[in-house]
Amino acid sequence: MQRELPNEITNKSLLGISIPACPASLTAIMREARQPSTDLARLARLISRDAGITGPLLKLANSPFVGLRTKVTSVFQAISVLGLQNTLNLVQNISLRQSLSGNSASFDKFWEQSSLTASIAEKLASKFDALSKDDAYLAALFHDCGIPVLMMKFPDYRENLMKNVRLGVPICDIENEHYSTSHTIVGNMLTRIWKLPPHISKAILYHHDPDIFSSTAGDIESAVRNLVAIVHMAECIADEHLLVRDSAWPTIEKEVLKHFDVSTQEFSELKGDILAFLNGE
Repeated sequence: MQRELPNEITNKSLLGISIPACPASLTAIMREARQPSTDLARLARLISRDAGITGPLLKLANSPFVGLRTKVTSVFQAISVLGLQNTLNLVQNISLRQSLSGNSASFDKFWEQSSLTASIAEKLASKFDALSKDDAYLAALFHDCGIPVLMMKFPDYRENLMKNVRLGVPICDIENEHYSTSHTIVGNMLTRIWKLPPHISKAILYHHDPDIFSSTAGDIESAVRNLVAIVHMAECIADEHLLVRDSAWPTIEKEVLKHFDVSTQEFSELKGDILAFLNGE
């Protein structure tokens, strides 16, 4: 299996591909949030200064999936109702979306699926003691973030991908053949630049690695494999909800369920509960 490479080597494999820097506003917000004693009023002011974040944040906070009983009308109210970490998760969601696609409607479906997968991963993580809900959310949100980067760089990317995936060719094999890199490498690099926790960046690098759950991956931290497994489970449920054919799940299902010591029946029931929630049942 491939190993995480130093920045200078990764940069060579990304020659000509631009990785967006972490937005200055997000850097300031996360810096304040990491203070030993976070000043929530100051944090709310920092977020409110960026209109590109504030509007979408309030929209997401008031969405049916979040399920708030009262409508929030200010950033400070959103933090108070949602909690600090949930607010930061939404802020990073918005910043990632804007950095990689701006207001382009062509990426709407991609971000809809990524956001849904992240929310499902967060809910799934609450069922497993070894998993952090916040880590699961971020890993699922960022796991395919290399795809829009490659789409913006290579005009034929989507066409090549769709054509070859239908033939059963693994996505990373298609990317490496045509573009000499993959969305897992690009996503790993982006999350390292954005200073996400190392185990999340590694999970993004390995989430399509066929050997991630084998004995040859014994030196990969369990935290990384936990995140890879939860992302696959969340993606399976999101695809079923969106009526999208999931070509990856059948190839990884056995290993993922074995990793969590979950039976097919148990996962089916867990999936049914989440789908019922998504459908408002």
